[in-house]
Amino acid sequence: MKAKYPIEAFALAMVVFSQNMRNALVTGVFILFITTLGLVLDRLFGSKIPRWSRNSCNIILMIALTYSIFQIVIIAVLGYEVENTDYILHIFLGILIAKHIIDSEGNSDYNRLLLEGAGAFATLLIISIIREFMAEGAIYGFEIFDFGYKSYGFSNVIMGFFLTGIGIAILNRIFNKDKHIIKSESLLVIIPVILIIQPFTIDSISLWASMAITITIVLLLFYSIRRYLMFSRLSKEIKSLPVEMVSMGIIYMVLSMF
Repeated sequence: MKAKYPIEAFALAMVVFSQNMRNALVTGVFILFITTLGLVLDRLFGSKIPRWSRNSCNIILMIALTYSIFQIVIIAVLGYEVENTDYILHIFLGILIAKHIIDSEGNSDYNRLLLEGAGAFATLLIISIIREFMAEGAIYGFEIFDFGYKSYGFSNVIMGFFLTGIGIAILNRIFNKDKHIIKSESLLVIIPVILIIQPFTIDSISLWASMAITITIVLLLFYSIRRYLMFSRLSKEIKSLPVEMVSMGIIYMVLSMF
């Protein structure tokens, strides 16, 4: 069973764009807007072009729209500062949105899309509130409490993986009442994260060699765990993407000790 909302795109946003409520709010709105626009365009024109061309056009269009909208609104209109790595993550968001549109096969239930998308958006905001409050004692940049001790670990991607897994499992429980496993590809969420944020670096060798070794180790560990998770006795809400997000958080936590 496929999710009615762009589950992988929201999962990536929950991991990397939930460090504060401001980024989460903007990212969630754009994901829903671009997805809805892409589905409408695909329904209007997708059936009139060959399948291979439809897929290519969707990917190119969604990457262009996602990258452009984020650049125009975030930088030009809102005046927010954007890190260089965010540009790469915006491109991957476009790819994940395109994947959802391609998988829909031109037959989308917009009511379910907006309902489940609103739930995913709310989950993204809740995760961002938890992470920002615990790390900074603030919400949307406004300080609420001045803690004597702040848990800066909540700003780490490890907590992003943990909270994403929990959040998506709850969404599966709410919206997937027939208890089918939601089909999703966690590797598409994990790859952009490990390309940008490695759990450790090797200072004695070049940067690129260190990245290659780190990424290879992370992917091997993820693949080995994934093989066991396929046969584990887990509830269907936690199967696939949620449990693999939590597993990735554990992998990052262990490797960050080195």
